[in-house]
Amino acid sequence: MKFFCLGCLMLGYLNCYAINYYVSAQKGNHKYSGLTPSAPKKNINEAAALSRPGDTVFVMNGTYVNTCPACNVVDITRSGNALKYIVYANYRGQHPVIKFTGWIGIAITNGASYIKIMGFEIIGANAKISLTKALRQQKSCANPKGDFEPLYNGNGIVVDGKTAKHSHHIVIAKNIIHDCSGGGIGATHADYITVEGNLVYNTSWYTVFGTSGIAFYQFWNFDNARGYHNVIANNRCYNNRSLVPWIKICQLSDGNGIIVDDFRNKQNGSKLGPYRNRTLIQNNVCWYNGGTGIHTFQSDHVDMINNTAYCNSRTKGLNAGQILSGLSYDNRIVNNILVADSGIVINSNFHNSRLTYCYNLHFNITHPKREIVRISDKTCITGVNPQFIMPGNKLNANFNLKNTSPALRHGHPRIFSRVDFNGKKRALHNAPDLGAYEN
Repeated sequence: MKFFCLGCLMLGYLNCYAINYYVSAQKGNHKYSGLTPSAPKKNINEAAALSRPGDTVFVMNGTYVNTCPACNVVDITRSGNALKYIVYANYRGQHPVIKFTGWIGIAITNGASYIKIMGFEIIGANAKISLTKALRQQKSCANPKGDFEPLYNGNGIVVDGKTAKHSHHIVIAKNIIHDCSGGGIGATHADYITVEGNLVYNTSWYTVFGTSGIAFYQFWNFDNARGYHNVIANNRCYNNRSLVPWIKICQLSDGNGIIVDDFRNKQNGSKLGPYRNRTLIQNNVCWYNGGTGIHTFQSDHVDMINNTAYCNSRTKGLNAGQILSGLSYDNRIVNNILVADSGIVINSNFHNSRLTYCYNLHFNITHPKREIVRISDKTCITGVNPQFIMPGNKLNANFNLKNTSPALRHGHPRIFSRVDFNGKKRALHNAPDLGAYEN
């Protein structure tokens, strides 16, 4: 007797049954099927080429590297669908490492959509580079000849939608991305992008392109559905900074913790038109970055809520502030903690309209009584130490609040993240705490 899958008949070419593929750099073989943990594929691209909607690629222990100087380690070009994402994740209890010296660690291209990437450590080429050589790399301001060199400009995870098919519905979660000569996580010409629970540090040092820890650039309207299309939440961004001048202006630029840039699509001849949908940036901790902690530029409808920014603007000449909006419309900056040092400005307000800025705490470590605050209102706290548990210029800094913090129960009564960085419910005492952590 033959049995037919009614779901397959209704959905066309989609598989009825999801398949798990397994990859192991240590035990894998190109000849293996990849269908069981005991017969894994050797590299991730082999499994990616087999993937269909609903499938999961489980990546096991080992170090995965690029196979040529300009190659990416992983190229994702196949899509899932709205009901069945394709998932790339670490196998349970294991810690796969992607180590690259090429252009990108994990690249999502060709309009690939409905993808999840979870549980990887991605390490760039910083350890192989000296600043002296980076300053004179090809196509730099000091040496404009030749071609761009991937070694100096490699990015951790990139969603590149600059094709006829734009990428959408991508989730990048619970990864560790660090020591990339270029940016950490970037998305361009895309929509419905979620970047959540990642640790991004020591990126953007040696590139000539002016990158940042997490960067969204020139997004595209997949549809006009209400609610947040894009979410940047619960990430930690530390010591991302630019040490090499950006080739467009031959000055140091960017190296921000988080940036949302040119959603109006005014730059570089973009034909996408204004991005109309909302973006949420919440519960992030950004400290000791070269540029800002978090900011938008020429980007509308962005909410920056319950974030902590500490001692950013470390690069000389980059002094816009800790959390801010510039040349933007209908943005909200609410319930954040902004701390600066060495006379650095707290924030700025450059040609914004309909900007909501309230219920934030401002503190300048060096000059607490004469802080450089360019925007504030009566709901904000100014000149008072937020009392973090263990702040500082180190990766394991702790920005939870002490029990005596003035940031406790001072948040907006209606506008706040429902849970904090650790998943704890907020506003149990009628008003939420400020910053990424609820006490």
